[in-house]
Amino acid sequence: MYETALHENDKLKSRLRDSKQELAKIRSQLDKVTQKQDRMSERSSALESDKREKQALEKRVSDMEEELKVSHTKCGKM
Repeated sequence: MYETALHENDKLKSRLRDSKQELAKIRSQLDKVTQKQDRMSERSSALESDKREKQALEKRVSDMEEELKVSHTKCGKM
């Protein structure tokens, strides 16, 4: 009976060790995925910021072009 319990205990220890290794592997994979998502989120935010900045610059260029047209027209009338 003692031998059976000892053998069963060894089997359970082995299963526990395997489960711990699998858990560590899964945690590592989860960390990698989380880090990747964080980087993607940061990139997305940066792209959105760049897009807004580009739109603002385009508007500024458009406004300046309009001012030049108006100034050029005024100079031509003088």
